[in-house]
Amino acid sequence: MKTSLTKLSSSLLLLSLPFSLWAKPMGLVTKISGKVFVTTEEGKTSTLRLNQTIDEKSEILVPTDSALTINDYYDGTFHLVGGSHLKLYDKSVHLKTGKVWVQSMNSRHPLALTTANGQVNYLKGEFIAIYDKPTKRSQILVVDGEVDVANIHDQQMKYSIPAGSFTVVDDDVPRAPTKVGHQSLNAALAEFKSLPIEPSVSEGRSIASVSEKEVPKKKGEIIFIKSHRLPASVSMQGRSNKSGKARSVERLNPVPIKIYGTSWKENEIKVSPRTPASINIIAPTLPKNSASNVQNHPEFTDSLKNETSKQPKFSKELENLIQDLKSF
Repeated sequence: MKTSLTKLSSSLLLLSLPFSLWAKPMGLVTKISGKVFVTTEEGKTSTLRLNQTIDEKSEILVPTDSALTINDYYDGTFHLVGGSHLKLYDKSVHLKTGKVWVQSMNSRHPLALTTANGQVNYLKGEFIAIYDKPTKRSQILVVDGEVDVANIHDQQMKYSIPAGSFTVVDDDVPRAPTKVGHQSLNAALAEFKSLPIEPSVSEGRSIASVSEKEVPKKKGEIIFIKSHRLPASVSMQGRSNKSGKARSVERLNPVPIKIYGTSWKENEIKVSPRTPASINIIAPTLPKNSASNVQNHPEFTDSLKNETSKQPKFSKELENLIQDLKSF
């Protein structure tokens, strides 16, 4: 009888303990920025501190300009930014509003993230979940691995979303996966840059927010284009210097260039077919004919006639030919 009373008193003592001692811890705060609040299942709200344990069914509220990182007990990490509201359960979390970046190293226990209209089932992987409460729209962007996105009420309506793709759950119906560009992926991860980055799931791959070692840049190379055509960026008209005088453009190759309709060479002399009226040209004067003043000498005239008559009119061969023709 005494033993029964002892067991009964022990049971009553355990039942009288605060309910918080019975709560199951679900996460640990590993990084915090600004003020972040937690509300327990009993409705008690307090400010979170670094290395504080978060119990099951607790709700986390991250105000604007604040950030939080928590680790669960299934090798998962959750990064939350300002404006997010998350509730923790065993092997699952419920995103009421905002954004969360999930990094999971788990490969044994099926885990889940739910929103008001969608559910993400995952093991080992990395993804970003967004839920916009005013529009009731969920968006899942997979960074690494593969996750299943289904309707919150019908698990048969689902799609497998591979890495580098995203889907939208609108009107409780998930859409087919769509590829996302590299810039869009980096823009989505840029919102979590202020948070600590866990090692990436895939070997040899780094998260966009991780500062990698600087890769030595290759020096530039000058390429000479062998062409008889000037590049479009080279203007054919000379540029003007500060004094207003035009400078000639240097040729890029020895091929001559002909310009029609304009003149761009410096100090070019324009040839005009007409002489300006201001220039007087003086014509050269010829010597006057003085033949009328010359007197002929009779002896010189007679001698000239005799000598002229003696000169042969034709060459010797031609003269012999003429004589031969006359003899016939």
